[in-house]
Amino acid sequence: LKDLDYVLKESDIVVLSIALNNRTQNLIGRHELELMKQDAILVNVARAALIDETALFEHLVNNPHFKAGIDAWWVEPFSAGTFKMDHPFCELSNFIGSPHNSAMVPGVIRRAVELAALNVLNFIQDKPIRGIVSRKQYR
Repeated sequence: LKDLDYVLKESDIVVLSIALNNRTQNLIGRHELELMKQDAILVNVARAALIDETALFEHLVNNPHFKAGIDAWWVEPFSAGTFKMDHPFCELSNFIGSPHNSAMVPGVIRRAVELAALNVLNFIQDKPIRGIVSRKQYR
């Protein structure tokens, strides 16, 4: 993240696939979008709140050669109980969105349970645990 401005300026395509936490919320805002090339492509397959929603919409409207694809929405059924868009992204020709439902593939729940059980076993056996996060990083 310390070189984010440089990466944004130099990249043709930026794919966000990082965790949403206190440090990464609104990671991409008006300033960051303006750093990107006019014909760059921004893809978000992580959490929507990594990107400032209004800033992205305005940037897409004002920069027709810039493109964005998102697989995560700011108001989703799993977290809010409903799906909602505050801006008409889907009316833009330089935007593509998909439903954020990658967890609905066969076997994904079983695999998640297997990984969790392995972590418990590793903890009991004093072996390394995968995926440790700090509670302070999250709200």
